[in-house]
Amino acid sequence: MKVIGLVTEYNPFHNGHKYHLEKSKELSGASHSIAVMSGNFLQRGEPALFDKWERAKIAVNEGIDLVIELPTIFSCNSAEFFAQGSITLLDSLNIVNFICFGSEDGKLENIDLISELLINEPLEYKEILKKYLDLGYTFPLARQNALEEYLGNSLAPTNILNSPNNILGIEYIKALKLLNSSIEPLTIKRIKADYNSKKIEDNICSATAIRSLLQEDYSDLMGVKKVVPFKSFNIIKNIIEEGRGPIFSKDLEQIILYKLRMESPYELSHIHDVVEGLENRLKNGSMRSTSYTELMEYLKTKRYTMTRLQRILIKTILGISKDDVAVLVKGLGPQYIRVLGFNSKGADLLRMIKKQSKLPIITNLKRFNPPNENVKRMLDIDITASDVYSLLYKNGKLAIGGLDYITKPFIAN
Repeated sequence: MKVIGLVTEYNPFHNGHKYHLEKSKELSGASHSIAVMSGNFLQRGEPALFDKWERAKIAVNEGIDLVIELPTIFSCNSAEFFAQGSITLLDSLNIVNFICFGSEDGKLENIDLISELLINEPLEYKEILKKYLDLGYTFPLARQNALEEYLGNSLAPTNILNSPNNILGIEYIKALKLLNSSIEPLTIKRIKADYNSKKIEDNICSATAIRSLLQEDYSDLMGVKKVVPFKSFNIIKNIIEEGRGPIFSKDLEQIILYKLRMESPYELSHIHDVVEGLENRLKNGSMRSTSYTELMEYLKTKRYTMTRLQRILIKTILGISKDDVAVLVKGLGPQYIRVLGFNSKGADLLRMIKKQSKLPIITNLKRFNPPNENVKRMLDIDITASDVYSLLYKNGKLAIGGLDYITKPFIAN
């Protein structure tokens, strides 16, 4: 048995994801697959189009054998912490042989070189990075410029760091190295559609394009039909007809404005990633804005990327503090294996994991008793995320709380 691990969001699962899954199995020779998938809130600080259970169902129907949830405190965080949590979780299973991710050129050499540099951080590089940060650059842009200046003509880091896929790939390999993991990294060249492209011109497009199309008119699914697998399309169609999606950031605006207006600047200052007086800008922005769009326009500055601001807003409504991240992310890592869906091969994997891993497997939350306060806190954040997310369903009759306690993992026949 060979097991391939994939780090995913599947927001939503499309033909490009299907291609990636099939090529990953082919490249690795894997007989079984495990996806670590973000829950209801994602790395870019956005709610998922569809809830985690439906996305897991789609993934299993399209060939993933086992889907486990990446705890929210990792899934809605920087690329570094997102990758750290995902890789640590896969490594802790003690059965994964490979991880495969998409990249722009399909080569590991440059990604590996940069990951090694970022682990060791030579003094000259750190001084160059500080120079750009002092000039007011956002951290991603400062790092990109510092790498380009430090490495000179040895490679073209600007092109590498312009792609979210490559940035995550660098962080995945960094995490593998820091863990001294036996998992072997593989990469596949991204085909046809750029990550941020909003155009649908072929049968493979970006998830961004699908989200943009649904945001324009989610009742018109003809454009979606040609870029997602058949089983995925039918599930998506049913979700929309039932009023459980799609969900967008703007659907959160009343919750976000309420939370910001109710919290004091002092309370906001304790939210993770709120620094340099940003708490005052958050407070003032909430008072002057009447919509999500207006708030984001008010908040954006040269120093903060839109993605970072979006994550801060999600962390605010979920109450994710600096202490939470210091203890749970930097100190501990994922503390449980939360199962969202599986098939018969996935059941075999779960039996192996139960023997090989030290982490508890959760399939029924009612029966799980957190062994300590840190595990309880990590899990409480996941539960809160589901309770907030359900409020966003288009069909208000479905907006009940406690879904984590009553929703069972999807099991394919």
